[in-house]
Amino acid sequence: MSNAPVLDAALSRKVLDAALAQAAQLGVAVAVSVVDAGGNLLTTARADGATFWATTLATHKATTAAGLGVPTADFGKAAAADPVLLATMAAQPGFALLPGGIPIVLDGAIAGAIGVAGGTRGEDQPVAEAGAEAANA
Repeated sequence: MSNAPVLDAALSRKVLDAALAQAAQLGVAVAVSVVDAGGNLLTTARADGATFWATTLATHKATTAAGLGVPTADFGKAAAADPVLLATMAAQPGFALLPGGIPIVLDGAIAGAIGVAGGTRGEDQPVAEAGAEAANA
């Protein structure tokens, strides 16, 4: 039996709701996805006005952040300095290097991640941050 923290349905919904509230405050239409530590989708929502592709991209960002254990923005910056790494990772199915994917850490361990997509002026990252922070509030 594992003692790893679990991101359950109630907590994943709290994360999702906090992110959607932040997006509404910023006036941006986004999709938000929350995954568990294995990258399995727990919950997702697409705000009115968000494009059809945003849900898929949000899920890819969340899965990437959960798998790597770091925000997608940070990994994207590191990968940009290594063209071979960047090309290899960018070619992986379901992998996203764009900002907006953040791991959710509970009790010092990765319990899952949130992904946000649809912003056009850098809004995905702060919306994801608001969701991730809600997990420990």
